[in-house]
Amino acid sequence: MKTILLSGVIAVLVLLLFSCNDQIEVQKAYDFSLSSWYLQPKIKRGEAVEIRFTLSRSGQYDGAEYYIGYVQRQGKGEVFDTDEAYLVNREQIELAALPDLRVDKEGNYTFTLFYRSLSDKKSEIQFIVTDNFGQEQTMMVTFEPDTEKEDSDESAG
Repeated sequence: MKTILLSGVIAVLVLLLFSCNDQIEVQKAYDFSLSSWYLQPKIKRGEAVEIRFTLSRSGQYDGAEYYIGYVQRQGKGEVFDTDEAYLVNREQIELAALPDLRVDKEGNYTFTLFYRSLSDKKSEIQFIVTDNFGQEQTMMVTFEPDTEKEDSDESAG
């Protein structure tokens, strides 16, 4: 009888120790990717080029926040948004602060930034997007210098 009672007590203790937690775990961090639409291959000094980005998410969590920044790897230039607010090299801003940010029904983001070359050299810019869970995606954008001289009016006529 003592053995049965002791076995019952042990069984209850084991069940209490390994019982299920009735709290639902909500996934918060979802993978995401960063891509852009067609980019022209060459850029002239002083020319601004539109870079249309898409941030695609594998799932949605309302508390997810995204930040974008850039690092100028080669050349010299500036990055700005559609309101001509300039981003600072090696600093991040909240994606939600961009004026033209659009979110589709799947929860993917589309936004536009511009790059203006300030030199006659190759431009290489690394864009970095991070979320508030420590995940990061990067995308390298490269423009070759367009040094062709424009047609002048001095041609024979």
